[in-house]
Amino acid sequence: MKIIVLMAIGLLTLTGCQTNGGNMKNSISFEMDNQYWPNHGIVYKNNWPECGNLTLTPDAIKKQKYITSYSSCKVEPEGYVPQQIIIEYAPWLTYEEQIKKGYGVPEELRYASGENAEQKRQAIMVAQQNGIAKLPSSVWKRIVLTPTQEVEKYKGQVPEGKGDRRRGKRIHYTISLQPDGSYSIKTELNWVDKYLRYWN
Repeated sequence: MKIIVLMAIGLLTLTGCQTNGGNMKNSISFEMDNQYWPNHGIVYKNNWPECGNLTLTPDAIKKQKYITSYSSCKVEPEGYVPQQIIIEYAPWLTYEEQIKKGYGVPEELRYASGENAEQKRQAIMVAQQNGIAKLPSSVWKRIVLTPTQEVEKYKGQVPEGKGDRRRGKRIHYTISLQPDGSYSIKTELNWVDKYLRYWN
């Protein structure tokens, strides 16, 4: 599983060893890529920061105790750098296994309309959350990211290419989680908003 955490850092540009960094604001985002698949799904404890990329996600899903339907987060507000980001995750059922246990919404019900269909979806979501709650504490694993340390690491550097200096730069964490429980973390620097021709 990969966790890509993106942190935007200010009004600057970072190109190789360049050091005209200035005082750019910071923002953060991360994304998971499940290397356990297809043997396991992955679930997360919902202790993430506020995620700006979930504006179209229903509150009923965003407020669940366990995250099952999304795997990325763009931390809001832009410019906020938390001291830590704690990601707690556990192997879970595949989609097919969830359907068999009544923890997954079948395709024919996923986009069905009407009050009855919505009630069925809600009941399945509740059953799913209750099922995850029964996982033993021993299966949960934790990764702690320290964005402020990465800000210091990339201080004064500028991303390659052109970008909107008003939006700043982005520290991009890639965390690859392996089925044996090991993981690796890679970081790189990007623009929050790359240069586009229509800006001119």
